[in-house]
Amino acid sequence: MSLSRLDIFNLRIFERARLDPVPGLNLIVGPNASGKTSLLEGIHMLATGRSFRTPRIEHVVHRGSRELMVTGQVTHLQSEKIRMGIRKGASGTRGRLAGRTVRSQSELARVLPVQVIHPDSHELLAGSPAERRSFLDWGLFHEAPEYMTILQGYRRALNQRNEALRRGFPDNVLTGWERELGERGEALDRYRRGYLERLWETLLELRVQLPDLDGMTWEYRRGWKDGVDLREALASGRHRERELGYTLMGPHRAELVLKRDGVSLAMEASRGQQKTAVLLLRLTQVAAHRRATGRSAVVLVDDLPSELDAERREAALEFLRGLECQVFVSAIDGAQVQGLGNWASQKMFHVEHGTLRSD
Repeated sequence: MSLSRLDIFNLRIFERARLDPVPGLNLIVGPNASGKTSLLEGIHMLATGRSFRTPRIEHVVHRGSRELMVTGQVTHLQSEKIRMGIRKGASGTRGRLAGRTVRSQSELARVLPVQVIHPDSHELLAGSPAERRSFLDWGLFHEAPEYMTILQGYRRALNQRNEALRRGFPDNVLTGWERELGERGEALDRYRRGYLERLWETLLELRVQLPDLDGMTWEYRRGWKDGVDLREALASGRHRERELGYTLMGPHRAELVLKRDGVSLAMEASRGQQKTAVLLLRLTQVAAHRRATGRSAVVLVDDLPSELDAERREAALEFLRGLECQVFVSAIDGAQVQGLGNWASQKMFHVEHGTLRSD
């Protein structure tokens, strides 16, 4: 699976741009503020409906325009071509897939799985636990479609219980929501544990190809005490939670603690070490996705030279080449990434002042 065409309209510096990428390595080169990252942002927007740079759509829409649009064509191994597109603006979001309007942006994400690594990716380690939960959710979204249905139901029940806590509803009302939270929460925990076991198996196998994975471990904390049924835990915590007005226990409080040689990557690793660890974790996740689904993901790496030194860049790109992934890499200097690995297809794009050309 690969993105075979991308058209961008009114996205940041670009009024209009067209990209015809190859299935292998696509290098996007240009000076700072030329629009390199915006092209990657356009791909991410098409796949997820969101920017990886800002949650505010008004910051993404080209100045003087009311909305942006990104369209693309995805080509599968059987040469099936699927058209997709998304419009976003102050009035909302509209997505199209194969000639029909989609009900949810998740329909686009399933057709075009995208993994992104950018200069702020260290937030996976240094940010809140929600960042690590999102890491797990990405893998399970693509591997087990039913997982998101369970997660959405859990979140609805959680909101209802929190509202009941704030409004002082009696215990018999809370019991109903706790029953649903217990069932769905226990299921989410089983999915997450299973996913981490499969991810760990992949990580162990990749240590030969990616030596920086040596010494990396993690600890999963599910969000409530081990050995205790979630429904019982919620019932026992009602008194304190009534005072606070929100639910303290459950998979929405889960945490993934990542370590290297016993040292917390979040608390004690340098920014450079965190960036390297995140890239390796994301690559492991891409490999696990391929093994579980038989499909490749599109990998976006913004400013690769700032993420890794030359030796690690070459190792990471060689690893991705082996996965037969479509990769988009941005860099200021093409010499830093050009010619790395024996790719079946490779193409360079030059960006300057919002204009785009290819070699």
